[in-house]
Amino acid sequence: MRRSLYLLALGTMLVSAHAETTQPAPPGFNLLTRPSSATPAGDGIAFGAREVLLAVQTAYPLRVEEVAWRDGDWAIRVDEEWFFWAGGRLLPARDRAAVDRYDPIPFYRYEPGPLVIPEYDEEERAELEARAEEIDRDPPRRHPGFMNAIWRVSDRETSWQRQKTTFFLGMKTMVHRDLLEDLAAVEEAILAAAQNDAALRAFVAGLRSVEGYNFRRVDGTASLSNHSYGIAVDLLPASYGGRQVYWRWARDGRVDWLGLSPHDRYSIPRPIVEAFERYGFVWGGKWRFFDSIHFEYRPEITILNGLDVELR
Repeated sequence: MRRSLYLLALGTMLVSAHAETTQPAPPGFNLLTRPSSATPAGDGIAFGAREVLLAVQTAYPLRVEEVAWRDGDWAIRVDEEWFFWAGGRLLPARDRAAVDRYDPIPFYRYEPGPLVIPEYDEEERAELEARAEEIDRDPPRRHPGFMNAIWRVSDRETSWQRQKTTFFLGMKTMVHRDLLEDLAAVEEAILAAAQNDAALRAFVAGLRSVEGYNFRRVDGTASLSNHSYGIAVDLLPASYGGRQVYWRWARDGRVDWLGLSPHDRYSIPRPIVEAFERYGFVWGGKWRFFDSIHFEYRPEITILNGLDVELR
């Protein structure tokens, strides 16, 4: 179903959210307040609370039961449990008082269309370097409760139980069972595009592996990777051709990761990126803190940023 049909449903959801509130929003409450446009992509909140939660409800219609203004904050209900916005942290009621212990879940700007590698001025470079140093010094710690609820995971064992083996572009991998149809649709779109694209066929033939499920934390952080839920895949080639693929590896190798040219930065063919985006995945190559082999299922991000997305 196309994203446009889902957007038509947002008005209905909004009425429902207000109808079920236990407390009205305070007068003058600005639901669409956004931070500075300088917030780095992939790290921060770029949308208002209600806007995000309705997009999440649209993205996961079989999991999210309700969005409402509740006990002084916007909240979202999954399996009878409420998760409160709390500045983007999505905390269960029992942890609302511990808001300072957790970082927000990223709900960020994501650009449709082809990759455009930004050129940073000195001030922007200093800001991003400072952010990188902050990540090293104090790794982000996000509360796992909401993601655990959406994907029905509580620990390594239950995560493993949700995984299924599949083949993608001829290679064996494991992903969350709920994404089997989505990944199959992505593959079908890629193979269709490859029929008339020799370069795309060569790229697919040059892949070494497709890495999906891996229960671990994000490199350099205190938060679970989306690989831990089986909702991310990495496309690993036989060779990177000497190009940089991941911002942290480049930085650790004393490479000017903020000044990389398109020639020096590894990329993925646009038809593959577009196929993933069509089915709700985002590509790490578009993040400022780039991860060029990485795709993860975040349909709420594609919806928030106006991309056409088909939800299975």
